[in-house]
Parts: sequence; C-alpha cells; structure tokens
Amino acid sequence: MVPAYAGSFTAEQAEAGERAYNSNCAQCHGRQLEGPEAPGLAGQDVMGNWDTAGGLYDFISVAMPPSAPGQLGEETYVNIVAYIMKFNGAVPGDTQLTSDRDYAVSLVAETSAGAASQDAAALDAGGAAAPAADASAAAAPAETAVPQAYTWGTQLPGGSTEQPAATPAAPATTSVPQAYTWGKELPTAGAK
Repeated sequence: MVPAYAGSFTAEQAEAGERAYNSNCAQCHGRQLEGPEAPGLAGQDVMGNWDTAGGLYDFISVAMPPSAPGQLGEETYVNIVAYIMKFNGAVPGDTQLTSDRDYAVSLVAETSAGAASQDAAALDAGGAAAPAADASAAAAPAETAVPQAYTWGTQLPGGSTEQPAATPAAPATTSVPQAYTWGKELPTAGAK
C-alpha cells in the first residue's frame, strides 16, 4: 500500500538520480549528501530552504555542477531532485516528477511524512525504531538557561518556556554556554 502523500516521483527516477548525483554532485556534496566541500543536501532544514521541488530544480538546473552549469539536461536534473527527496525520506510513487509539475511538491511535507511513515512501518512490523529516530531521541539536548537578553527576547529551541522568578535580594547568575561567550566569563547581574 502506497501512502497518500507519496507519488511525487518514481523509484526509477530516484535510482537514475542517484547515479547522476554520484557522477556529477557527490565529489562536492558528498556521497551521503553531507556536504564536505559544498553545502549539505540532507535534513529538514535543507528541505525547508528550498520549499518545493521546483525551487530546488530551478537552482540546480542553472547553477550545477559549477564546472558545467545547466549542462546535464532537464531529465537528469529532475532525477537528481527525486534522489535528494528519497534520500531525505520521501517515498516514491507511480507519478513521475517533471520540471513543470514539481512546483507544487513541498519538500518538507514529502520528506517528513515519508520518514514518519517508514518509522511507523518498522514499528508495525515488530521491528525496532529507525536508528535516526533513536539517535535524535537519545541525543536530546540538555536544557540550558540562557537569559533572554542574550537571545534578543526569543526563546531558544528546546529551552524552557518558563521564566525564572527574579530574586531582587540576590544577584542572578547566568549559565551561558562558553560557545556563546567566546570563552570569556560574563559578569553576574548586580555586580559592580
């Protein structure tokens, strides 16, 4: 049974895209799309940067590879987009991705729904959860109390939404990671 959200590209397109990617893109973007020499192409942040398959296609079809921009041909670029989608968790279907149809295909929706479906299918089959899901749950960042002054009033992801009660009698201490202070000790509030 193919999930309802699948169908934006075929398995054959993704396979052809993988071959084309390995021949034309992997030397800069990495075999695992990790981007050792050029930007990485894996992860929901990357998918969100391009928004749609059409946005990604528009860029790579005129700018990639740097040594021969726009020279791979429409079908090859579409197949590479299909491979990038599959690598990021999207599920292939029966409908081919085309350069004039891919503007409606949300990269974030396709890849996140596909990854969630694959994790659920593994659990339904009695298997263990996907390693990526386990790793992200196990590697949940510890809560760090960063004063709002250092975040320009914006709550940091994963941080507590509760605001600490101010104690006027005692100076507040900060627990700002050293990465945010460039290795320098910050003064405590109220210290002179």
